[in-house]
This record gives sequence, structure tokens and C-alpha cells, in this order.
Amino acid sequence: MDIEKYMTDIKTKFPKIIETEVVNKKRLMIYIPKDLLLEIGDYLFNELGYRYIIVTAMDSKEGLEIIYHLSDDKSGWVVNLNVMLPRNKPEIESLTPVVYGAEWIEREIYDLLGIKFLNHPKPERFLLAEDWPKGKFPLRREYIEEKN
Repeated sequence: MDIEKYMTDIKTKFPKIIETEVVNKKRLMIYIPKDLLLEIGDYLFNELGYRYIIVTAMDSKEGLEIIYHLSDDKSGWVVNLNVMLPRNKPEIESLTPVVYGAEWIEREIYDLLGIKFLNHPKPERFLLAEDWPKGKFPLRREYIEEKN
């Protein structure tokens, strides 16, 4: 894959892309606004045939960060879609209409970080007990600081 051409082409196709960054010799990070997720996810997964790997999330200094990991198995490149969400309203469309395999991990991320996945097909607890306190998310900075 000619990564420079790829980055130019994808930024042209999706002008809302915030930034692209080659993280290492086979990993590309694409920073996107949350409203671009389904469109670019559909393009990478369904049109280009990328393989869904996983979704990760964390409470970073800037907000709640979600990274969608996809693999271009033909070239060996891993393409990450990075979305930053505000702590006060962490919501994003669910990727499951495009990639059904994201269903469980989105539920885990909701339980642990409180990120709400809009239009999720099964928005219910996955890891935490049903009697877990509402509004308490064990991987959020404030919860960890509260426990220490």
C-alpha cells in the first residue's frame, strides 16, 4: 500500500477527517468526528473489505476516546478510527449496523466507561451486575480517584 496516496485519497473522499497519522510502519490512525463513524466504517468494512478487529476505549486527558481497529489483510496495514467524545455527553452511533461483531464490545465499553452507543440493538448491561450503581463507571478517572 502506498500510504501517502492512501491518506490523500481517504481525506479527499471524507473531507471531515480531522487528521491522519502513521503511528508505526503498519498502523495508520485516522482521527474523525463522531458523525463520520458509520459512513467511513461502512466504506472500510463493506467496500474495501477490511476485517474488523476490535474496539477499544479509554478515559484520556482530552475526553473519552474510542478507537476502532480494522485490518487491511491484503497489505498488512491496521487502520484505526479514533473518535474523541466529551465526558459530559459521551454518545456515538453504534457501529453494529455496519459491523455486527461490535455488539458485545460496545456493551462492555458502556458498562466500564459510560459511553452510550445510540441505536445499539441490545443496549443492556454486559459485564457489571444489574445492581451496580447507576452513573458509576469503573474505568472513568473520577471513579478510580474516588476509590483511592
